[in-house]
Amino acid sequence: MSAAGIPRVLLVSGDLMVSSRLGATPGVRVTTDPAAGPFDAVLVDLGGPGSAAERVAAARHVAAQHPAASGRPALVVAFGPHVARERLAEAAAAGADHVLSRGEALGGLPALLGQWLGEDAAGEGH
Repeated sequence: MSAAGIPRVLLVSGDLMVSSRLGATPGVRVTTDPAAGPFDAVLVDLGGPGSAAERVAAARHVAAQHPAASGRPALVVAFGPHVARERLAEAAAAGADHVLSRGEALGGLPALLGQWLGEDAAGEGH
């Protein structure tokens, strides 16, 4: 987290609406620049090109390169349309730490990150 306790998130999405909505989310510092780490989470949009497994693997690689200030690898959080159940399941099977519907990502990201990062800080896992 940043010095102010605000989660730092890398967003991997080609969707301008998603980028602008998440970029304006209070309580979260969102960037699309992979060189701007460290990150607490890498948020990957499953709506982009490639399989969900490929997108999660790429996000996992970036997360390992830019661990959180605590030294813990950044969480990999995949999201996509709630009707794309197979793609969401593929992301979970590929090792995403958390998988969300697009609505959950757009509507509840700060609270979810607070919950997940708080669990990590307490050593409870996810």
